[in-house]
Amino acid sequence: MIRLRSAGLLRRLLLFILLFSLCFTVLASSVQLYFEYRREMREIDSRMELIRAGYLGSLERNLWDLNQEQLTVQLQGLVDFSDVARVHLVSSDFDLQQGNSELIGPLRVERFPLSYQPPSGPLRQLGELQVSTDLGAVYRRLYATGLASLLWMSVFLCGLAVALSGLFYRLVTRHLQVMADFARRVAAGDLQQPLHLDKRQRPGGDEIDTVARALDDMRRAILDDVQRREADRLALQDKRDELQKMVQRRTASLKHAKDEAEAANLAKSRFLATMSHELRTPLNGILGMAELLRQAPLEQQDRQRLQALHQAGEGLLGILNEVLSFARLEEGESRPEVRDFSLRQLLEEVTTLLQPRAEGNRTRLELHIDPQLASRQQGAEQYLRQVLSNLLANAIRFTEGGWVRVEVQVLSSSAEGQRLRCCVRDNGIGIAASMREKIFERFVQASDEVTRRYGGTGLGLAICKHLLQQLDGRIGVDSELGQGSCFWFELLLGIGQEPLPVPALPAPTQALQILVVEDVALNREVASGLLERDGHQVWLAQDGESALALCRHQAFDLLLLDVHLPGISGVELCREIRQRPGPNQQVRIVALTASVQPAVVRGYLQAGMQGILGKPLQLESLRQVLAGQVQPPPLADPQGLLDQGVLDTHRRLLGEQKLQGLLQVLANALDQQQPLLADALAAEDCTEVLHLAHRLAGSADSMGFCALARALREVESAAQHSERPALTTLTASLQPLWQQSRALLQRLLEA
Repeated sequence: MIRLRSAGLLRRLLLFILLFSLCFTVLASSVQLYFEYRREMREIDSRMELIRAGYLGSLERNLWDLNQEQLTVQLQGLVDFSDVARVHLVSSDFDLQQGNSELIGPLRVERFPLSYQPPSGPLRQLGELQVSTDLGAVYRRLYATGLASLLWMSVFLCGLAVALSGLFYRLVTRHLQVMADFARRVAAGDLQQPLHLDKRQRPGGDEIDTVARALDDMRRAILDDVQRREADRLALQDKRDELQKMVQRRTASLKHAKDEAEAANLAKSRFLATMSHELRTPLNGILGMAELLRQAPLEQQDRQRLQALHQAGEGLLGILNEVLSFARLEEGESRPEVRDFSLRQLLEEVTTLLQPRAEGNRTRLELHIDPQLASRQQGAEQYLRQVLSNLLANAIRFTEGGWVRVEVQVLSSSAEGQRLRCCVRDNGIGIAASMREKIFERFVQASDEVTRRYGGTGLGLAICKHLLQQLDGRIGVDSELGQGSCFWFELLLGIGQEPLPVPALPAPTQALQILVVEDVALNREVASGLLERDGHQVWLAQDGESALALCRHQAFDLLLLDVHLPGISGVELCREIRQRPGPNQQVRIVALTASVQPAVVRGYLQAGMQGILGKPLQLESLRQVLAGQVQPPPLADPQGLLDQGVLDTHRRLLGEQKLQGLLQVLANALDQQQPLLADALAAEDCTEVLHLAHRLAGSADSMGFCALARALREVESAAQHSERPALTTLTASLQPLWQQSRALLQRLLEA
C-alpha cells in the first residue's frame, strides 16, 4: 500500500495529477458539449428547412381553399416532428394551434410567411405559420451526455493517477526514503554500513543509482576523513604534550632569566644610587666651598681660579645629571608633567643662563620668536627646558667666534593648540652626513677628535630625542661639515592660562639652633658655612652615635641628617630620636641625600623625617627649608587612605603646581587601568591581574595612597600564586576602597 503520509513528494505528485485530470476532464467535457450543442442546432435548422420545403406549399393551397380539416391534419403532422413543441397558424380566416400551449422552458420560434399566387391576379398574403422548438429538451439531453462523459473520464483519469503514483513510489519515492535514512545514519556517525537499494541493477544504472553511488562515495570520503583526522589528533596530542613540556622548560628558563634581569636591574639601580651619592657628596663640598669662597676678599687671579673651579664642578655635575637622567628615562621613572608656562620666558631664561658661556666662546646669541606665538603654553615645561638647554649648550660649545640663533615658528593653530617648530642654528663646525642620524644615539659623538677637543658624554641629544618622543614630537638636524648646523624639533603645545599671583616665601625671623650630621668633613664645613652666613647657630656631628649624644643634652630647632652615615644610618638615627624620649623627640628633621626618587622618599618619611634636601646643597633650597614654607591644611581622611607626609614632602620638594600635575597623572592612570583590572579579575586572568595590580600599586604608593596600595599588593600576591578564591574575596573589598581613594584624589585636585 502506498504510504501517503510519509511520502510527501508522492502525495504532491498525486495531488498534481488529480488536479490536472480534473482540469483536463472539465475542458474535454466542455468541448464535447459544445460540439453536441452545435449538432443539435444543425438538426433543428434541418427540420425547419424541411418544413419550409415540404409543408409550406400544401399549407398555402389548403389555406387558400379554406380547408380547415386538412390544415388541422397538417399542423398535427408538424407537431410530431422531434423537439417541435407547438405550431400556430394565424390568418384572416383561421387561428389554428397544435401542441403544448403552456411551455415555460426556452423556446426557439421560427416564423414562415404564407402567400398564394392565384392563376389570375397579384400575389396574395394569406397569413403566418409559427413553429416553436423546445430548447429545454435539447439542453437536458446535452446535460445528460456531458455528465456521463465527465463521470467516465474522471474515473479513467483517477485510475491513471493512482497507477502513476504507485509506479512513481516504486521507482523513486521508496528509494529516496532509503537514501534519507542513510543520510541520517551518516549524520549520526554510522559510517560503516553501506547504502543498499531494493531494486534491480541495470547496466549503467539510472539517476537513482547515480545519487546512491554519490551518497555512498560521500560516506567513504567522510570515513576516510574521520580516520585521517583521528590520526592527526593523536599526532597533535603527542606534539602538544611535547610542546607543553617544552613550554614548561622555556617558562622555567625565562623565569630564571627574568630573575637574573631583575637582579641585574636592581644592581644597576643600586649602582646608580651609590654613584649618585658618592659623586654628589664630593661635588657638594666642591661647589659649597666655592660658594663660600666667593664671599671672601680674593685677588683677581685667585677669583678667576675660583671661578674656573666652580665651572669645573658645575660641568661635572651636569655630566652626572645627564647619566642619571638617561638612566631614569630608560627605566620609565621620568614622566612628562603638563603645566601652564610661557615659552617666551623659558627661552629668555635659557639664553640668559647660557649667555656667559657664549661670551666666553666669543659667540653671539640671538633669539627670534614668531609674533603669532601665544603668550602662555600648556605642556611639559621641564622637558622643553632640558631639550632647549641641551641643544643651545651644544651649539655654543661647537661654535667659536660666531653666532647661535634660536628661532620659534608657529606652523599651525587650532582648538587643540599651536604646532611649533623650534630651531637652534649656528655657524660652527657642522656635522658630517654619515653621522647625522647616529648622533641621536646614546654615547655617540660626531668623531673622536670632537670628543677629545670638546668633551661631553654623548647623551644630550639622546635625551632630547627620548623626551620629545614622550611628548609626541620629532627632532632632526640639517648640517654641512664646516658650514654650521640647524637642530630642529616640532611638537604641539596647548594654550595655557595666565598664572595666579604667588605669595612670597616667608623668611625665618630669628636665628635657629641646627644640628648637622654629616660624615664628610668638607660637606660639614659647607653646610655650616652656608647656615652661619644667615646667622644660625650650628652644631656638627660626623656619625649617629655622636648625634644621639648631642640630642640627649641639647634641644635643637632643626636636624639635618645625612642618609648614608657610618654605623647607624640617617634613617635609623631618625627612628631612634623619634622613639626615645628627650628634648628633640618632636624636632623637625630633614634628610640630606642625593637619592630623591619617589620610591625611596617614602622610607624616609615613614622613619619620621619631615623633608628632604637634595645634594649638592643649594643655598636657596636650604633657605626654603629653614623658612618652613606653610603648607595647605591636610584633607580630612578618617579612613587612613592617605599618607599625608608623602604628599607634604612632594609639595615641599616639587612645588604645588608640579604636585597637582602628578596627582592628575595618578588620576588618569587609575581611570584608565581600573576597567582593565576589573575585566581581568572577572576573567580570573592572573597574569594580567599581576601586571596591572603591580603597576597601580607602585603609582598609588609613590603619591601616598597607602591603603589602596596595600590592597593592590594583596591582589598582586594572590595573582602571583594563582589563588583564585582569594582574588574573588579581595575583589569585593577592593571596589569600595578604590572608590574612596578616587574620591579623595578628586578632592586633592580640586583643593
